Amino acid sequence: MIVQECEFFKEYWVQQFLKSCEHTIDSVVITSTSPQEHFLYVNEAFKKKTHYTEEELLAKSPRILQGPKTDRNVLNTLKQKLKNGKDFFGTATNYRKDGTEYIVHWHVTALKNETGETVAYISYQKEITQEVINQNELKLLSSAIDCTDQFVAITDLNGNIVYVNSAFCTKYGYIKNDLLGHNINIVKSGMHNKSFYKDLWETITSGNSYHGIITDKTKNGHLFTQQMTITSIKDKNGNTNFYISVGNDITELVKKSDEYKELAYKDELTQISNRLQFDTIISRKLIFKKSKRNTFSIIMIDIDDFKYINDTYGHDKGDTVLKEFTNIIQKELRYNDLFARWGGEEFVILIDDNLQNTQKIAEKVRIAIEQQLVIESKKITISLGVTEHHQDDTDNTLFKRVDDALYQSKRSGKNRVTVL
Repeated sequence: MIVQECEFFKEYWVQQFLKSCEHTIDSVVITSTSPQEHFLYVNEAFKKKTHYTEEELLAKSPRILQGPKTDRNVLNTLKQKLKNGKDFFGTATNYRKDGTEYIVHWHVTALKNETGETVAYISYQKEITQEVINQNELKLLSSAIDCTDQFVAITDLNGNIVYVNSAFCTKYGYIKNDLLGHNINIVKSGMHNKSFYKDLWETITSGNSYHGIITDKTKNGHLFTQQMTITSIKDKNGNTNFYISVGNDITELVKKSDEYKELAYKDELTQISNRLQFDTIISRKLIFKKSKRNTFSIIMIDIDDFKYINDTYGHDKGDTVLKEFTNIIQKELRYNDLFARWGGEEFVILIDDNLQNTQKIAEKVRIAIEQQLVIESKKITISLGVTEHHQDDTDNTLFKRVDDALYQSKRSGKNRVTVL
């Protein structure tokens, strides 16, 4: 403890107070009131923070803490406050013995004796260097995000908007105050069904990033298409607190590529989904279904003796069979069932339902083909395999199981449904 210069510091309660200060995390400093102000007391936290020993601080002026970034306006405010008998609160840059700087939040108040006379000043200093660095980094990041041409929005876990950048406001035609606090649904276009948004939310709430194309609506009702990525913002414990979405306007690109997209995802002969689209949807479902209890099932279909049809009646007749087969099955399926050509005479159906209900649909489809599909007086039949998604399934294990089920139907006499 540094030299005590007046009777005030010999008081028992003052001594006890100073002892308690030795164990505080923040720095505590007491300085004199004389024109040649100097240290009367510093605690251990202050010595560790500044790298000075008690002997080096003895009778020294607090000016040894000052340096190039010392703000004279802050010091003048401090002096004026204390002169007027008021406490001072402020922020200052201090310097250690080795010249390195650190930033403190500063509270200075007068110590008075029993007659009300100011005998010293006590200063409480809490280092906030990292907080200031973090604030500056956030300001820089915010400025950078605000300068980008991409549309950036941050929402809470319920979809309520907490931040939008300038590009977002410009594109959507809103000012920031019109958006902050409102739900992101304010920009919904009405062009996507509930299943689309269900898949989106299931993806991000399961901890995965969402990448997709979405149509939104501006304030004046104009529709545009954007390529969007939505990612979780997590705290240091790994808990998701917010979602950040980043989008680019691809309206013109989509218009130009519609024709190519149709070719990429549609089977040219039957005009239903092709294997590429089916694989894409299955892969996405497998990602987020791992964290969900609800399941889905797959039906795989093979047209019995299709090679014989082609060899006997010609490929034109074979194509006609494929088209009629497709039309019959589409009439038996529900709105949300995905029907796709897997290749050749093999087809697959994705059913968002359990195994029992999917088996009923498969049997219904089998009967419809047997009763309605005829070529040159010959009835056409199909073999079907059915399986349900398991929690640990990959795309390989899922399709291996349904393919095995289909193979059993073929081996067992065809025109039947096998479930695995």
